Amino acid sequence: MHLAFNGFWTVLKTTLAIGLLAAGSLYSDNVMDQRGFNSFAAALVEPTTGSLKIGRVE
Repeated sequence: MHLAFNGFWTVLKTTLAIGLLAAGSLYSDNVMDQRGFNSFAAALVEPTTGSLKIGRVE
């Protein structure tokens, strides 16, 4: 009986942790959406460390 309760408690804690992570992710996405920040567009910004010049090599 004691082992069954420990297993149930482990599954319950894991499920609760995953649920809290999902809720936190959805909440932060909602906050960023309201502020107008597009997280997908941030990855498309040109790098600030340098750029590649495409052209003919002389």
